[in-house]
Amino acid sequence: MTEAATDAPIPPVAPPAARMSGRLTAGKRRRLRLPIAAVLVAGFGTLMLAAVASVLILGLSSAGRNTFALLNDKADLAIDSVVVRVRHQLDPARDQITYLTGLIESGKLDPEDRQSMLDTLQGALAATPQVTGVGFSPLSQVVLRAARVNGEVRESVLDLSASSEMTQAMAEGKDRQGPYWAEPVWSAEGKTTLLTLRMPVRRDDKFIGMMIVAVALGDLSRFLSELYVDEGLSAFVLYDRDHVMAHQALRYKEFNFSEQAGLPLPRIDQVDDPVLASLWRNSRPADSFTITGRNRTNAEVVEIGDDSHLFLLRSLEGYGAQPWTVGINYRLDEVGVEIERLWTTALVGFGILLVSVGAALWIGRAISRQIGRLAAAASSVSALDFKGAPTLPDSRFRELANAADAFNAMVAGLRWFETYVPKGLVLRLIQRDASDKTGGGIGSEERQVTVMFTDIRGFSALAEDLGAAETAALLNSHFSLLSACIEAEGGTVDKFIGDAVMAFWGAPEVQQDHAARALRAAHAIAVAIHGDNVKRCAVGLPAVRVRIGLHSGPVVVGNIGSASRINYTIVGDSVNTAARIEELAAGLQGEAEVIVLAGASTAEESGGCVALTSVGIRNLRGRSERVEVFRLEIEADSMMR
Repeated sequence: MTEAATDAPIPPVAPPAARMSGRLTAGKRRRLRLPIAAVLVAGFGTLMLAAVASVLILGLSSAGRNTFALLNDKADLAIDSVVVRVRHQLDPARDQITYLTGLIESGKLDPEDRQSMLDTLQGALAATPQVTGVGFSPLSQVVLRAARVNGEVRESVLDLSASSEMTQAMAEGKDRQGPYWAEPVWSAEGKTTLLTLRMPVRRDDKFIGMMIVAVALGDLSRFLSELYVDEGLSAFVLYDRDHVMAHQALRYKEFNFSEQAGLPLPRIDQVDDPVLASLWRNSRPADSFTITGRNRTNAEVVEIGDDSHLFLLRSLEGYGAQPWTVGINYRLDEVGVEIERLWTTALVGFGILLVSVGAALWIGRAISRQIGRLAAAASSVSALDFKGAPTLPDSRFRELANAADAFNAMVAGLRWFETYVPKGLVLRLIQRDASDKTGGGIGSEERQVTVMFTDIRGFSALAEDLGAAETAALLNSHFSLLSACIEAEGGTVDKFIGDAVMAFWGAPEVQQDHAARALRAAHAIAVAIHGDNVKRCAVGLPAVRVRIGLHSGPVVVGNIGSASRINYTIVGDSVNTAARIEELAAGLQGEAEVIVLAGASTAEESGGCVALTSVGIRNLRGRSERVEVFRLEIEADSMMR
C-alpha cells in the first residue's frame, strides 16, 4: 500500500536562541533603558549637585515634616510589635483548643476516662506556656481541669453543676460553631483576670460538652512593661473606652474584682497614667500622622499642661464580640532631638557632597566600563554562545575583580559543559520553563511522541582499518550531519549509542505534527547521507549506509536519572518498538544507501507529508503483537541502487 504524499513547503525553523529570546521578551513591557556609563558619570554628578541645592533650600523647611514622618514610621513599627505580641500570647490558645476538641470529636480521646483526660490536658498546658489553664466541661458540668497556680501545674476535678455561670456558658456554647472568645472573668484562685476561649464539643452532631482555655492578662502587662522602655514609649491594650486590659503600670499593681459587678478590669482612671486617663477627654486628631492610615492606625494628641503626648491607636479584632484598642504614646518634645540631628547632618552633608561629586565622576567612569564589559559578555552567555563570550579584564575594584574572575571561570566551565550537554535541548527547556505559568518546573509526564533510531550498516567493517582518531572523526562528522537534520525539524537528540542515534519529537514542547517532522527529518538525513557519500566516493572512501526506524506512541518524558546525574529523556514501549523497527530494516535494506521504516502509528499521524509504502505486517523481536511497517520512498535511495 502506498500513501500519496505532497511535500508542502516547510517554513524555516528559527534558531533556538532566537526563539527563546523572542518568547522570553514578548510579554515584557518595553521600557526606556539608559547606558550605565551615562547614569554613573552624569547621573551621579548631576544628582549630587542638585542635592546640594535641595539640602540648602529644602533641608531646614522639611526637617520638621521629615522628623515627624520618621518618628511616625518608628511608632508604627512599635505598635506593630505590640499587636504581634498580643496575637502571639493569645493565638496559641486557639490552636490548642482546636486540637483538643478534635481529639474528643474524632474518638481518639474518651471524655469519660478522667485520668486520660487529665493527662492530656496537662500535656497540652505544658506545650503552651502562654495558656494559664485548660479544662473540659461535660453536660454534667463536672469540670476536668489543668491549671498553673503559683507556678505549678495542678490537675483538678470541679463540680460546677450548681454554677449558674457555667450553666449559662454551656447553654451559650451549645448554639455556637467553632471557638469563640468570651468576656473576661475573674479567677479567685489565681487572683487575676482571665480571658477564656471556648469551643463546643460534638460527637455525631450531638453536643457533649465544652472545651475551655484560659489566658491570664497579667502576662501581657509584664511584656508591655519591658517594651520600648529606653525609647520613652508607653504601650497599652484597651478592652473598651473605659477598661484597660494591659498596661506597663499594671505589672506591680493588684486588683480584687471578686465582689465587683461588671467587667473584672481596671478603669482607665484607675491606672497610674494620667495621660492615658485624659485620652478621651482632651484629645485632638494629629494631622501630621495621616501616614499611619495605611495600617488602620489613628493618631491623637493629648495636651497635659505644657506637654503634648501623641497616641497611636489601632483596632484589634478577633478576640471577642467587640474589637480591642492597641496603642502606644510618647512625648512630642522628643522630636526636638531629631531636628537638631538633621541640622547637623545637613551642614556636614554639604561639605561631603562637594567632595563626593568629584569622586563620583571618577568612580562612575571606572565602574561603568567594567560593568559594560560584563553586560556584553553576559549577553553572549544568555544566548549560550560560550565561545563568543570575551574574557573579562582585571579591575581595581575588588567586587568587580571577583566578578570578572568568577565570570571567566564560569565561561571556561560552560565551554566544557557545552561539549556534553545538548545546547538546543537546554534552550528549549529554558524557553518552556520561562513560559510555564504554573511554576512546576520540568517534571515527568506522559506524551505522544515519535521516536527515531539510526544505525550505520556494517560499521565494524567500515572502521576496521581506521585508527582511533579516524574512527572518532568519522562518527563526529556523521553525528553532526544527522543532528543538523533532526534539529532543523525541531527534534531532540536524546543520545548517541556507539554508531547509533536516538532522537524524538513531541517534547519538551508539544508538537502536534511530531510524526510528520520525524519523517521529514528522516528524508533530509537520506538526502544528506547521499550528498556526503558522493564526496566520500570521490576520494576513494566507502559509502556509509544507514538504517532508520520510526515509531509514534506514548512515552514517559522528563528528567530521569540519579542524584548525581540526570538526563531529559524518554522511556517506554514506544522507544523499544522504534529500536526493533530499526533492527527490522537490516533485512530489507538490500543495496539501498538509506532505508527508513516507520510503524503504522507514525504513518497514520504523518498527514501524508511523504510517500510511504507498506512492507507488510511484521514480527518484531521481543514483541508478541505484530506491527504493520511502512517504508519511506527516497529519491536519493533510488539513485544509489
